Formats: sequence, C-alpha cells, structure tokens
Amino acid sequence: MYKVIDIPGLVPFVQKYISSGWEGISTFSILVVIAFLAASYFLPKELERKHLDPAHADWLLILGVFGTFVGAKVFFIFEIWDQVFVDTPGFDGKYLYPLTHFDGFPGRPGLWSSLFSGSGLVFYGGFLFGILFISLYMIQNKLDIKAYLDATIPSMALGYAIGRLGCFVSGDGCYGFATHADIPVLTFTYWPTSAVPSGVPVWNTPVMESFVSFLFFIYFQKWARFQNFKKFSLGAQYLILHGLARLGIEFLRVNKAVIPFIDPPIQSNIPGATGETTTFLNGYYWHGFSQSQYVSIAIILVGIYFLVKWKLWEKEQPVTA
Repeated sequence: MYKVIDIPGLVPFVQKYISSGWEGISTFSILVVIAFLAASYFLPKELERKHLDPAHADWLLILGVFGTFVGAKVFFIFEIWDQVFVDTPGFDGKYLYPLTHFDGFPGRPGLWSSLFSGSGLVFYGGFLFGILFISLYMIQNKLDIKAYLDATIPSMALGYAIGRLGCFVSGDGCYGFATHADIPVLTFTYWPTSAVPSGVPVWNTPVMESFVSFLFFIYFQKWARFQNFKKFSLGAQYLILHGLARLGIEFLRVNKAVIPFIDPPIQSNIPGATGETTTFLNGYYWHGFSQSQYVSIAIILVGIYFLVKWKLWEKEQPVTA
C-alpha cells in the first residue's frame, strides 16, 4: 500500500484554484509565447548559417524555456528566504513547518505556494538555469558548446526584450523608485486598482531593460554575428553587455539589498490617484547591492575572463585548402 503524504493547505489551494475559474490568457503569457515563437524563427536559421545542425533548435528552445521558469522560481525563493523560513515560537521548526505546510507560516509567503504561484520570477535564476539546461543537453549530445551558445545569443537578447514588455503590461512589481520626473515612456504611474503603488510616478525599468535588450539584439543580429569572431565571443560579449545593463538598471529598481551599506529607506503614505493613500518609499531606494547586482557583477567578470583568456576580440583565420 502506498502512503499519501498530505501537505496541509495543498488541497484547499487546488480547490480554490479550480473553483476560481479560468480568467483568460494573461498578457504576460501572450508575450512569453511571442518571445518563444520569435526565438524559434531566428535560432534554426542561425544554426544553419553557422553550418550547425538546426534539428537541435527545438530541444535547445524547450530546455531553455523550461530551465528559465525553474531557475526563476528557485531564485525567487532565495530572494524571499527570510520571509519563508522564520523563527516563530510554537511551530514545529523554522525549516520543517514551511516544508510540510503548503501556505507556510501564517501571514508569510509559503515555500510551495510561492513555487507554484503564477507570480514571482527572478530573471537571473532563469538565465543561469536556462544556460545550464541547454549546456547539459549539448554535453550529452557532444555538440560544440561554444558555437551553439553563440548561435543562441541573438534569440536570447530578443526573447528577453519581449519578456520584459510582458512584465510591464502585466503590472509586475519590477518598477523603479518614486520620482517627480515626468518623462514619456521612462516614467509611468500604476492604475488605482493595482496591487503595487497606485498614483505614484515611478521609473519604468521594464521598458528601459526591454529597449536596451532590443539594441543588443540588433547589434548581434545585424553586425556581430557576421564578424567571424572566435567561438564564444558573442557569448562573452553578451554576458558583459547584459551584466552592465542590468547592474545599472538595478540602481533604479526597488529591490532589497543583500548586505545593506546604509539604513534601509523610510516608507511614507503618498496620496493615490483616487484620493486613497499608498505606502511607498519617500526617496531614493538603493542602500546596497541587490541579489541581481551581485549576479550581474559575477557574469560581467566571467565574460571578461573568457574574453581575455581566449582573446575573443580576434577573428577566426580563414580555412585554406
């Protein structure tokens, strides 16, 4: 006989999800699909142009997308670790209770409910896991990892650009800190019904990142891939360029510092668009490097390391008969 393991809170969660009914396709989901379709169009063509096997394109895309969602969720848990696992008197352990109760501690995000929710995605987790999954596939199939990774770079830049637009239109919380500036596109105000600060002008960091990533796509798609650089030059360049862009954007984003350098900012009530008050930061938020900034610094250094070690600014010598 098999023993069914019951996680308290799991059944009510499933029942609530089923009874709530389908609310239609989200704009974020639509843009994720568009990003996948765009990559599925460009990647096989690039593999064929580089005389690589385009038959691997489907698996590279599927594993890349799967790894992206898995890694994004795993890194999200790391980001809210101190909220999921807390020292609470009267419960059966700091770590045991969140593992055995689907919704976690009362009033706190649960481990399992956070993992299986439709929100809470950290890009760098997805980025690293996506690369890991497709690298393992290439190792398993004895493919030229450097060449295949280079072929994925334009599609990766385009997919990220489209995905960031999905964050924006879905009202994701990756907004910047409050600002008095009124710059079209670069600043915006959330709707009064939004769960995030409504009526508060903030920096439009998703669109900023999307725009920069579109520029990266144009650079790789229209110029860099035709320069006959050494293998993995495009990969190293992308690590450096994207790392620098994300490092800079994070100075504008509302993210918690891993190790605060100064005291965290004070929150205050700011009048909303319809007269209500919204709790938000009353000034510049950055008070230490965030998780994403540390990862950005790491991938920048990795990109520089490979660029210098293998002299990837040089071009391949033409093959002579």
